[in-house]
Amino acid sequence: MLGYPLGWMIGAGLFFLLLLIIMLSPVVIKGHMKRIGTDDDAELRIRALLGLIHYHWQLPVMRFKGMSVELKKEMTAENAGGGSSDVKMQRMDAQTIMRSIDMTQMMLKHTDDLLGWVRKTLNHIQLTELRWKTAVGTDDAMWTAMLTGMVWSVKTTALGIISQLVRLTAEPNLTVEPVYQKTYFATEGQFTAKVSFGYAIIAIMLLFIRIKRAKGVPGGMIGLQRILLRG
Repeated sequence: MLGYPLGWMIGAGLFFLLLLIIMLSPVVIKGHMKRIGTDDDAELRIRALLGLIHYHWQLPVMRFKGMSVELKKEMTAENAGGGSSDVKMQRMDAQTIMRSIDMTQMMLKHTDDLLGWVRKTLNHIQLTELRWKTAVGTDDAMWTAMLTGMVWSVKTTALGIISQLVRLTAEPNLTVEPVYQKTYFATEGQFTAKVSFGYAIIAIMLLFIRIKRAKGVPGGMIGLQRILLRG
C-alpha cells in the first residue's frame, strides 16, 4: 500500500491531469444552413466535454399572422444527467424588433469594450471546416454570368472578413454554379469551429468582469440583467 504522502501526490497529480484534459478539450460548434428558393433551413450544434454536453438549435418555423410573424423555436440540450427539449412560440412584430435593438445598444453601452471582447474571443476560435456552394441563374445567359461573378465577389469578400476574425485551419470550399436554363437561386453552407473549453470559461468570466465594471448601471451585471428583463 502506498504511503500517505506518495498516495496524496499521485491523487493530486491525477486530479490536475484530469483538469488539464478538461480545460484543453475542444468545444465543437457545427452549423449548417440551406436556402432553396424561398425555403430556409438552418441548425446549430454545440458539443463540449467530449460529448457530455450537447446543445442543438433549429431555425424557427415562421408563420405570418396579420402584421406580425409567429416563430416556433425548438432547442435541445443534452448532458450527462439527461436531456431536455424546449419548444416555444414567440410572436415577432415591429415592437419586438425595436426592443431587441434597444437591448443590443444597451449591452454595447453598459459593457466595457464589448466589441473588443468579441474580437479577442473570435481570435481564439479555429475554423476547421467551411463549405459554401451556391447556384444562381436567370433566363438570360449574360445576366447569369454577371450574377455569378457578383456572387463570387460577395463570397471572397466574406471569406476575407472571416479570415480576419477567426483562425482558418482548413482550406475553404467555395463554389458558384451558373444555371442558364431558368431563374434559380439555391445556397448551402456548413462550418465546423473549435475553441478550447478552458478559454471558453475564461471568455465568459472576462465578459462578466467587463459588465461588472461598466459605468452607468447600478448593481453592475445584476442591474443590467434587471433592465434587460423589463423588455
